[in-house]
Amino acid sequence: MQQLLEDIKKKQFKQAYLLYGQEAYLKNQYRDRLKEALVQEGDTMNFTAFRGKDVNSGEVIDLAETMPFFADRRVILIEDSGLFKKGGEQLADYMKGPASSVCILFIESEVDKRSRLFKAVKDCGCAVEFATQDETTLKR
Repeated sequence: MQQLLEDIKKKQFKQAYLLYGQEAYLKNQYRDRLKEALVQEGDTMNFTAFRGKDVNSGEVIDLAETMPFFADRRVILIEDSGLFKKGGEQLADYMKGPASSVCILFIESEVDKRSRLFKAVKDCGCAVEFATQDETTLKR
């Protein structure tokens, strides 16, 4: 989580971020902070969001390879896709050498840390787990 805060503060972003775990409030809070830092408000040309199990990896890769329109980067948000449990091989191959102008945000509840996609995202970006907070952490 420290790396994530540092990237937002310095405005030096990686190609991919994976926010995962059971703590939905924190995931959503950091998702919104990253989105605000990466995309100008109202920029619908360079921001695309996918949600649910029917995410087409080929379409995501095509969007990632498209140059941004009057902006520094293209941002792709993928939520609750299940790609980190099965079916993310095509994206895993792409994440070995993604376009320099893309930033992909993955927001997942459950991931398989042994999957190729998890390892590829961790290599080219940042993976942050948001585990359920215990009572002492919440009090702080």
